Amino acid sequence: MWRSRRKLMVLPLALAAFFMAACGGGGGEGGGSGDGGEVVNIGYSGPLSGGASLYGENVLSGIEMAVEDLNEEGVEIDGQPVTFEIASLDDRYLPNEAATNAQRLVQQDDAPVVFIPHSGGIFAAQSINTDRNEFLLGAYSSDPAILEQENPLTMMIPPRFDNYMEPFVGTTMDEFGDSLGLIPTESEYGQEWTDQVTEEWEAQGGEVLSNNGVDYTTTTDYAGPVTQALSEDPDVLFIGGPSQPTALVIEAARNQGFEGGFIVMDQAKVEEMEEFTSEENINGSVGVMPLIESDEAGTEDFVTRYEEEISEDRLPVSEVGYNYQAMHVVAKAMELAGSTDDPQAIRENIEPALAEVEDEYKVINFPEGFTEEGHLAGPVVATFVEDGEYTELEVPQEQ
Repeated sequence: MWRSRRKLMVLPLALAAFFMAACGGGGGEGGGSGDGGEVVNIGYSGPLSGGASLYGENVLSGIEMAVEDLNEEGVEIDGQPVTFEIASLDDRYLPNEAATNAQRLVQQDDAPVVFIPHSGGIFAAQSINTDRNEFLLGAYSSDPAILEQENPLTMMIPPRFDNYMEPFVGTTMDEFGDSLGLIPTESEYGQEWTDQVTEEWEAQGGEVLSNNGVDYTTTTDYAGPVTQALSEDPDVLFIGGPSQPTALVIEAARNQGFEGGFIVMDQAKVEEMEEFTSEENINGSVGVMPLIESDEAGTEDFVTRYEEEISEDRLPVSEVGYNYQAMHVVAKAMELAGSTDDPQAIRENIEPALAEVEDEYKVINFPEGFTEEGHLAGPVVATFVEDGEYTELEVPQEQ
């Protein structure tokens, strides 16, 4: 598989302008007319400021790119031409703001679908999306607890993170040793990851040291928690949150002489962390396989288009690709349902919609099915970074 191992750079002004425009919301109201057709607003609530803003912008860019495809291609639903627009709001990674935003997007923008990319916000939205203001929740978080809510209007997009536990633990324990230090993000997602990686590490015979978790969305200096964790002489560090702060944790650990391995939560992307620390520092990490390594039919053209339309200096990471695909699935489900405003009918048609998505729009681990619990389930691929190269890890899949 071809690859591009370039250094990443800071968001250019053009990309910042792109997302500022996106944050302005849709230009028409759902159910309104544009060129004689219907305008459908797709809602988005995510972090567009603060320490997780890059992550939130990545998710949004994937949805935006899919909407551009759909509008250029032309979509008809129930015999009516449809134009999709994005209505997006910043929730600063706060669950209560995500739920408030979702309600606003449904009530004011008539959004039948709202994408939210963090578990706290998803859980909050699951408490309201089946009431008077129904909406399909595009849940971009890998927390398997999302599926345990038995919410009939949830579509969980990425692979479940419990898939990664066995290979991540086994690989790093074999390579570096059996003591694990913890410096996770303190979000709900981070706490769930910490509980499961702790259980798996101990199940494989290792020792788990103290938890030195911090808020990755607000902390700027990680030297203190890193020092505390390294004082116990761990062989491996469990870390993760958004890519930028995760890279800063790695750099702080390397600067303090740590030579062991890293288990990196799936929210952080190893190729994106190279923007904020050196490739050498990331060696010894297990994490999510980069999108550029995917062998899906549409990957290469997607990467080229991303570089042309979004940034010449950045590579699209997996959250861009997964949300891009998910939006195409939603549009096909609307076509099959013959409805843009019935969330239940749209969800009922997600499974058959998977077979209708064109190959050119499949860019990373395209889902093979839609589970009863509401998960877009598909292949799972992870990596061990060694000498600047990505070695594929076999990942057993939980449904």
